[in-house]
Amino acid sequence: MRKHAARVEKVTPMNDPLQYLRDLQVAQVSHAAPPIPRRGMPAPVARANPQQSSRFLDPHELPALAMSILAEGRASTPPGRSDCLYLQRCALPGGAHCSLPIRYFDARCLIAAFSTERSRACDLLNAVGLSPAENGEAVTVEFGCFEYRDTDLGPYNEVGLCIPALAPGDSEPALYVAHLPVNTAETDRIGRALWGYPKFVADIDIRGDPRAFSTTLRDLAGSLIASLEGGFAPLRSSPPANMPTYTHLNGQLVRTRIEALTPFQEGYGAGLWLKVGRSEHPMAKALRALGLDGAQPQSVRYAEPFQAMLFPGFPV
Repeated sequence: MRKHAARVEKVTPMNDPLQYLRDLQVAQVSHAAPPIPRRGMPAPVARANPQQSSRFLDPHELPALAMSILAEGRASTPPGRSDCLYLQRCALPGGAHCSLPIRYFDARCLIAAFSTERSRACDLLNAVGLSPAENGEAVTVEFGCFEYRDTDLGPYNEVGLCIPALAPGDSEPALYVAHLPVNTAETDRIGRALWGYPKFVADIDIRGDPRAFSTTLRDLAGSLIASLEGGFAPLRSSPPANMPTYTHLNGQLVRTRIEALTPFQEGYGAGLWLKVGRSEHPMAKALRALGLDGAQPQSVRYAEPFQAMLFPGFPV
């Protein structure tokens, strides 16, 4: 078999660093492997053959050239939050480590969306430098119930009180997490340390199926903070929807991406009722201030099984 030299042209900066690879054609070449590039050294490229006018590449050199092109593209592109979903191993207080993203392998959740007056939501959001993401006098408040059965952090339950909000200078809204009780001390510690999630340990009981659902949230003294109970009409399928959040960590507003991997079932929530108990916990006070005692959700999203990944957060 006749062996041909491989031909490439000099790689130049471009808006799409992968376009060069898309345009390449593979020629018949020898099977001698090229030298493996060392860190900090340029990737080897085949010498050009002036007798050929098409662009060719030795397939053995494709990985090294791809790494060189992608590195050049990253260097010429300003980093943004959407480009910073890195794998991380974070140090926790006490010396323990936590790998990110945290993976939620098996769970179920119900997210109930309520409506409240804009002025009520502004009272809560203005105190943290945010504004409602929605226009008009009605603003959405979400009450989410999560039963995590298999995760990187072990099994635990969680309830979240959130408001869609927008930060100054940010182009995309996110859910401002006002309160996020969990039922294990470990997830409380990790959530506070890495993202600034306003977690606290509480007694959380979650039961239900796609027809009826019940969540009961009590403070550690046993007093009822809130309960969400009832049934709902048949639900229709909807695609996975990411849930970005806003929190404050060490005085800095942080945006975090929660990527849902499984679809939801959604529909009306007129059969559910949210009841606020007699607890004097700040979450109970916030629910009362938002006018949600005795409220019925406008809509619900339900998922079982539910899978998601919780990525590192980045300053806004």
